[in-house]
Amino acid sequence: MLLTEIEGKLLLEKADVAVPHSVLISTENSLEQKQQSLEKISFPAYVKAQVLHGNRQLQGLVKKAESTEEALSTIDHFFSQTDSNNQPVTTILVEEEITFSESYYLSIRYDTRIRKPVIAFSAEGGAGMDDRGNSIISQPVSATEELTELHAYPQATSIAQKLLQAFLDNDAVLLEINPLVTDGENWFCLDAKIELDSTATFRHPEWEVFPKRSMMGRPPTPTELQAKEVSRTDQRGVAGESFFEFAGGTIGVLASGGGASTLVMDALMAEGLKPANYTEYSGNPTREKVAALTRVVCALPNLKALYVVGSTANFTDIYETLAGVLDGFLESEYANKDGFVLLIRRGGPRWQEAFTMVEERLAPTPVSYKLFGPDFPLVETASELKKALADVTR
Repeated sequence: MLLTEIEGKLLLEKADVAVPHSVLISTENSLEQKQQSLEKISFPAYVKAQVLHGNRQLQGLVKKAESTEEALSTIDHFFSQTDSNNQPVTTILVEEEITFSESYYLSIRYDTRIRKPVIAFSAEGGAGMDDRGNSIISQPVSATEELTELHAYPQATSIAQKLLQAFLDNDAVLLEINPLVTDGENWFCLDAKIELDSTATFRHPEWEVFPKRSMMGRPPTPTELQAKEVSRTDQRGVAGESFFEFAGGTIGVLASGGGASTLVMDALMAEGLKPANYTEYSGNPTREKVAALTRVVCALPNLKALYVVGSTANFTDIYETLAGVLDGFLESEYANKDGFVLLIRRGGPRWQEAFTMVEERLAPTPVSYKLFGPDFPLVETASELKKALADVTR
């Protein structure tokens, strides 16, 4: 769960980490309320749109204001804008300027390879870090022992320890401070990007105050929420836990196999095809669960094809899961649509039996279908889908 800047800074304040004095203004505030809030701020100050993505300054969503009047004008302008996720700006942070002598970059994330948090630190903080990656020094740290020294930058050890503790206490998967500044005596976090582990929600009832949002940096769509409900109907396997809807897409996707799922999405894009969604089912989910997820995918508008692909399974019952796909698909409008294409590439337990079942159930329909077993290269299925779509439009 990615947090906005102000949400992250509130967590930092609870961890005794200093942030600039600020006020939060929303679209619901009247002009009088905005003015009263700004009276609590000393200028100059920074007006910062609260959105769920980075690089705001490069997109014109952070501006310096020298006065209340200039801040009000900037606030009105920002409220008329949308962010890079095409979401309207609804909250704005107005934050006092901090005078500092040194600017740094610090991030903490959990490295699954070494099973430890890793602190990344640079003495070149501020905008444009993507171009200064070679200045970053990384240091693995313990999740159970206090940080004794930040290598190469011992002067920042104390603030790094506070931020590490905030990372651990809040079940974060990413904590990024850029810039982290000092006036020679005190440290301040001028910006904060924090992502929390959503699977830890049961340990944090205080997270209930956060509005729902997806990994796409926007509120989840009704379809995305519906898919998540499907995944949580029982504990067997996963089906729809990750579901992203893409406006204007024409290819419904039901993928399987971890990295293979993202691989086939890349293959679709490379062929110029537009997925309407991304979702995955794996871990041997029930037939009913896969059918429910398929209904969610097939409720998406304007589909031209259903793309059911995945790597070769070890224990997922291909017959049961493809039976679920057919159950859901045959209930949809697309099962009776001339020119619709269904492409399946699967391998694993009972895949040959499953393909026979698919052929029998699709025979009475006008659907054009292609079936590929485990010997067919996964990435080539996208080009086969493109060919099939071209054939049915001739």
